[in-house]
Amino acid sequence: MAQLSTIISSILRDMVHAQHEANMYAITLEDAYKAGGRLERFSLPAVAVGDIELELRYGITDDSSLTEQYEVNYPQLATLYKSISTQLARTIVNTTLPQMQSVFADSVGHDNEMSTLSDLIQLKDIQKRFITFLGRKILHAMQIGFTTLIASDGTLNQQMLSQYAVKVGTEEILEHKDLVGLFDTDADDDLRNEIVQEMTNAVDTVLPQLLQDVNIKRKRLLPSVDVTVKAEELSHLPEECIHTLHFKVSPNSIKFYTDQNH
Repeated sequence: MAQLSTIISSILRDMVHAQHEANMYAITLEDAYKAGGRLERFSLPAVAVGDIELELRYGITDDSSLTEQYEVNYPQLATLYKSISTQLARTIVNTTLPQMQSVFADSVGHDNEMSTLSDLIQLKDIQKRFITFLGRKILHAMQIGFTTLIASDGTLNQQMLSQYAVKVGTEEILEHKDLVGLFDTDADDDLRNEIVQEMTNAVDTVLPQLLQDVNIKRKRLLPSVDVTVKAEELSHLPEECIHTLHFKVSPNSIKFYTDQNH
Protein backbone atom coordinates (compact mmCIF):
# COMPACT_ATOMS: atom_id res chain seq x y z
CA MET A 1 0.00 0.00 0.00
CA ALA A 2 1.13 3.58 -0.54
CA GLN A 3 0.23 7.18 0.11
CA LEU A 4 -1.42 9.02 -2.77
CA SER A 5 1.22 11.74 -2.48
CA THR A 6 3.96 9.13 -2.93
CA ILE A 7 2.38 7.83 -6.13
CA ILE A 8 1.93 11.31 -7.63
CA SER A 9 5.45 12.41 -6.68
CA SER A 10 6.93 9.30 -8.31
CA ILE A 11 5.12 10.16 -11.55
CA LEU A 12 6.47 13.72 -11.47
CA ARG A 13 10.01 12.51 -10.68
CA ASP A 14 9.86 10.11 -13.65
CA MET A 15 8.84 12.99 -15.92
CA VAL A 16 11.76 15.11 -14.75
CA HIS A 17 14.13 12.17 -15.16
CA ALA A 18 12.83 11.51 -18.69
CA GLN A 19 13.50 15.15 -19.65
CA HIS A 20 16.98 14.91 -18.12
CA GLU A 21 17.80 11.74 -20.07
CA ALA A 22 16.60 13.38 -23.30
CA ASN A 23 18.79 16.43 -22.68
CA MET A 24 21.85 14.33 -21.87
CA TYR A 25 21.40 12.20 -24.99
CA ALA A 26 21.12 15.29 -27.19
CA ILE A 27 24.44 16.53 -25.79
CA THR A 28 26.17 13.24 -26.60
CA LEU A 29 25.23 13.73 -30.28
CA GLU A 30 27.30 16.91 -30.54
CA ASP A 31 30.58 15.16 -31.45
CA ALA A 32 28.81 12.92 -33.97
CA TYR A 33 27.33 15.95 -35.72
CA LYS A 34 30.68 17.73 -35.81
CA ALA A 35 32.35 14.65 -37.31
CA GLY A 36 29.68 14.34 -39.95
CA GLY A 37 30.80 17.28 -42.07
CA ARG A 38 27.69 19.05 -43.27
CA LEU A 39 25.74 17.75 -40.25
CA GLU A 40 27.35 20.38 -38.03
CA ARG A 41 25.21 22.98 -39.77
CA PHE A 42 22.11 21.38 -38.28
CA SER A 43 20.81 22.01 -34.79
CA LEU A 44 21.04 19.14 -32.37
CA PRO A 45 17.75 17.23 -32.16
CA ALA A 46 16.00 17.78 -28.88
CA VAL A 47 12.68 17.07 -27.29
CA ALA A 48 10.87 18.83 -24.46
CA VAL A 49 8.22 17.35 -22.20
CA GLY A 50 5.04 19.32 -22.72
CA ASP A 51 1.72 19.48 -20.92
CA ILE A 52 0.50 16.08 -19.79
CA GLU A 53 -2.99 15.21 -18.60
CA LEU A 54 -3.32 12.15 -16.39
CA GLU A 55 -6.24 10.17 -15.05
CA LEU A 56 -5.42 8.08 -12.03
CA ARG A 57 -7.83 5.54 -10.56
CA TYR A 58 -7.09 4.65 -6.99
CA GLY A 59 -8.81 2.78 -4.21
CA ILE A 60 -8.76 3.63 -0.52
CA THR A 61 -7.68 0.64 1.54
CA ASP A 62 -7.26 2.25 4.97
CA ASP A 63 -8.25 5.62 6.41
CA SER A 64 -7.45 5.09 10.07
CA SER A 65 -3.87 6.44 10.18
CA LEU A 66 -2.67 9.92 11.12
CA THR A 67 0.33 11.76 9.69
CA GLU A 68 2.45 14.27 11.58
CA GLN A 69 2.96 17.53 9.71
CA TYR A 70 4.98 20.52 10.87
CA GLU A 71 4.10 24.01 9.75
CA VAL A 72 5.20 27.53 10.57
CA ASN A 73 3.06 29.14 13.26
CA TYR A 74 2.64 32.48 11.47
CA PRO A 75 0.71 34.30 14.24
CA GLN A 76 3.47 33.37 16.69
CA LEU A 77 6.12 34.35 14.13
CA ALA A 78 4.57 37.79 13.60
CA THR A 79 4.44 38.48 17.35
CA LEU A 80 7.98 37.19 17.81
CA TYR A 81 9.39 39.25 14.94
CA LYS A 82 7.84 42.44 16.33
CA SER A 83 9.22 41.78 19.81
CA ILE A 84 12.71 40.86 18.59
CA SER A 85 12.98 43.83 16.22
CA THR A 86 12.03 46.26 19.00
CA GLN A 87 14.51 44.71 21.46
CA LEU A 88 17.30 44.77 18.88
CA ALA A 89 16.56 48.40 18.01
CA ARG A 90 16.72 49.35 21.68
CA THR A 91 20.00 47.46 22.11
CA ILE A 92 21.59 49.14 19.09
CA VAL A 93 20.50 52.62 20.15
CA ASN A 94 21.61 52.20 23.78
CA THR A 95 24.98 50.83 22.69
CA THR A 96 25.89 52.75 19.56
CA LEU A 97 24.81 56.30 20.33
CA PRO A 98 26.70 56.66 23.65
CA GLN A 99 29.79 55.12 22.04
CA MET A 100 29.64 57.61 19.16
CA GLN A 101 29.16 60.49 21.59
CA SER A 102 32.21 59.38 23.56
CA VAL A 103 34.42 58.76 20.51
CA PHE A 104 33.66 62.10 18.91
CA ALA A 105 33.45 64.16 22.12
CA ASP A 106 36.58 66.18 21.25
CA SER A 107 36.00 66.40 17.50
CA VAL A 108 36.04 69.81 15.85
CA GLY A 109 33.54 71.04 13.27
CA HIS A 110 30.79 68.56 14.09
CA ASP A 111 28.55 70.67 16.29
CA ASN A 112 25.37 69.78 14.39
CA GLU A 113 26.09 66.06 14.48
CA MET A 114 26.94 66.12 18.19
CA SER A 115 23.75 68.08 18.91
CA THR A 116 21.73 65.40 17.10
CA LEU A 117 23.47 62.67 19.10
CA SER A 118 22.79 64.50 22.33
CA ASP A 119 19.08 64.86 21.52
CA LEU A 120 18.78 61.15 20.68
CA ILE A 121 20.44 60.17 23.96
CA GLN A 122 19.01 62.68 26.43
CA LEU A 123 15.54 63.48 25.07
CA LYS A 124 13.59 60.33 25.90
CA ASP A 125 10.63 61.15 23.69
CA ILE A 126 12.87 61.54 20.63
CA GLN A 127 14.82 58.42 21.56
CA LYS A 128 11.61 56.41 21.95
CA ARG A 129 10.39 57.47 18.52
CA PHE A 130 13.75 56.68 16.96
CA ILE A 131 13.76 53.21 18.54
CA THR A 132 10.28 52.62 17.12
CA PHE A 133 11.46 53.77 13.69
CA LEU A 134 14.57 51.59 13.83
CA GLY A 135 12.54 48.62 15.04
CA ARG A 136 10.21 48.91 12.04
CA LYS A 137 13.19 49.01 9.70
CA ILE A 138 14.65 45.86 11.29
CA LEU A 139 11.23 44.19 11.18
CA HIS A 140 10.92 44.98 7.47
CA ALA A 141 14.35 43.45 6.79
CA MET A 142 13.36 40.33 8.74
CA GLN A 143 10.11 40.01 6.82
CA ILE A 144 11.86 40.28 3.45
CA GLY A 145 14.44 37.65 4.41
CA PHE A 146 12.22 35.43 6.53
CA THR A 147 13.05 32.32 4.48
CA THR A 148 16.70 32.65 5.50
CA LEU A 149 15.82 33.13 9.16
CA ILE A 150 13.75 29.99 9.77
CA ALA A 151 15.77 26.81 10.27
CA SER A 152 14.33 23.41 9.40
CA ASP A 153 13.91 22.58 13.10
CA GLY A 154 11.78 25.68 13.76
CA THR A 155 14.48 27.79 15.42
CA LEU A 156 15.64 31.15 14.10
CA ASN A 157 19.02 31.66 12.47
CA GLN A 158 20.88 33.86 14.94
CA GLN A 159 23.70 34.73 12.56
CA MET A 160 21.39 35.95 9.79
CA LEU A 161 19.25 37.84 12.29
CA SER A 162 22.35 39.61 13.60
CA GLN A 163 23.42 40.53 10.07
CA TYR A 164 20.04 42.06 9.25
CA ALA A 165 19.92 44.08 12.48
CA VAL A 166 23.50 45.39 12.19
CA LYS A 167 22.99 46.30 8.53
CA VAL A 168 19.91 48.33 9.37
CA GLY A 169 21.63 49.93 12.38
CA THR A 170 24.60 50.92 10.26
CA GLU A 171 22.43 52.41 7.52
CA GLU A 172 20.06 54.29 9.81
CA ILE A 173 22.59 55.58 12.37
CA LEU A 174 26.14 55.73 11.00
CA GLU A 175 24.92 56.64 7.50
CA HIS A 176 22.09 58.91 8.65
CA LYS A 177 22.20 62.24 6.84
CA ASP A 178 22.50 64.13 10.15
CA LEU A 179 25.30 61.90 11.49
CA VAL A 180 27.29 60.71 8.50
CA GLY A 181 29.42 63.86 8.62
CA LEU A 182 31.22 62.41 11.67
CA PHE A 183 32.95 59.98 9.30
CA ASP A 184 34.04 62.50 6.68
CA THR A 185 37.71 61.51 6.50
CA ASP A 186 39.54 58.31 5.66
CA ALA A 187 41.03 58.35 9.15
CA ASP A 188 37.53 57.87 10.56
CA ASP A 189 37.09 54.51 8.82
CA ASP A 190 38.76 52.65 11.68
CA LEU A 191 36.46 54.37 14.18
CA ARG A 192 33.48 53.44 12.05
CA ASN A 193 34.56 49.81 11.94
CA GLU A 194 35.03 49.79 15.73
CA ILE A 195 31.52 51.14 16.25
CA VAL A 196 30.02 48.57 13.87
CA GLN A 197 31.91 45.80 15.68
CA GLU A 198 30.64 47.01 19.04
CA MET A 199 27.11 47.10 17.64
CA THR A 200 27.54 43.54 16.39
CA ASN A 201 28.85 42.39 19.78
CA ALA A 202 25.88 43.95 21.56
CA VAL A 203 23.38 42.30 19.19
CA ASP A 204 25.12 38.92 19.44
CA THR A 205 25.03 39.16 23.24
CA VAL A 206 21.30 39.80 23.52
CA LEU A 207 20.09 37.45 20.77
CA PRO A 208 20.58 34.16 22.70
CA GLN A 209 18.34 35.55 25.44
CA LEU A 210 15.67 36.66 22.95
CA LEU A 211 15.73 33.34 21.10
CA GLN A 212 15.88 31.06 24.10
CA ASP A 213 13.35 28.20 23.78
CA VAL A 214 11.93 29.78 20.62
CA ASN A 215 10.41 27.40 18.08
CA ILE A 216 7.93 28.72 15.56
CA LYS A 217 6.89 25.39 14.04
CA ARG A 218 3.86 23.54 15.33
CA LYS A 219 2.91 19.93 14.87
CA ARG A 220 -0.43 18.94 13.41
CA LEU A 221 -1.92 15.47 13.09
CA LEU A 222 -3.69 15.07 9.76
CA PRO A 223 -5.80 12.14 8.61
CA SER A 224 -4.00 9.97 6.11
CA VAL A 225 -5.22 7.24 3.76
CA ASP A 226 -3.51 4.27 2.17
CA VAL A 227 -4.35 3.68 -1.48
CA THR A 228 -3.76 1.15 -4.23
CA VAL A 229 -3.66 1.66 -8.00
CA LYS A 230 -3.27 -1.99 -9.03
CA ALA A 231 -6.12 -3.16 -11.24
CA GLU A 232 -6.34 -6.56 -9.54
CA GLU A 233 -6.63 -5.01 -6.08
CA LEU A 234 -9.12 -2.41 -7.32
CA SER A 235 -11.36 -5.18 -8.61
CA HIS A 236 -11.79 -6.51 -5.06
CA LEU A 237 -12.75 -3.16 -3.54
CA PRO A 238 -16.32 -1.86 -3.22
CA GLU A 239 -17.21 0.85 -5.71
CA GLU A 240 -17.47 3.54 -3.03
CA CYS A 241 -13.77 3.04 -2.21
CA ILE A 242 -12.60 3.73 -5.76
CA HIS A 243 -11.97 7.28 -6.95
CA THR A 244 -10.56 8.95 -10.04
CA LEU A 245 -8.09 11.82 -9.96
CA HIS A 246 -7.66 14.06 -13.00
CA PHE A 247 -4.68 16.38 -13.08
CA LYS A 248 -2.64 18.31 -15.63
CA VAL A 249 1.14 18.72 -15.40
CA SER A 250 2.82 21.71 -17.07
CA PRO A 251 6.61 21.28 -16.79
CA ASN A 252 8.69 24.40 -16.23
CA SER A 253 12.36 25.05 -16.87
CA ILE A 254 14.48 26.18 -13.93
CA LYS A 255 17.54 28.31 -14.61
CA PHE A 256 20.31 27.16 -12.31
CA TYR A 257 22.68 30.01 -13.10
CA THR A 258 22.41 33.71 -13.80
CA ASP A 259 24.32 36.09 -16.01
CA GLN A 260 27.18 37.56 -13.98
CA ASN A 261 26.42 40.97 -15.48
CA HIS A 262 22.94 41.03 -13.89
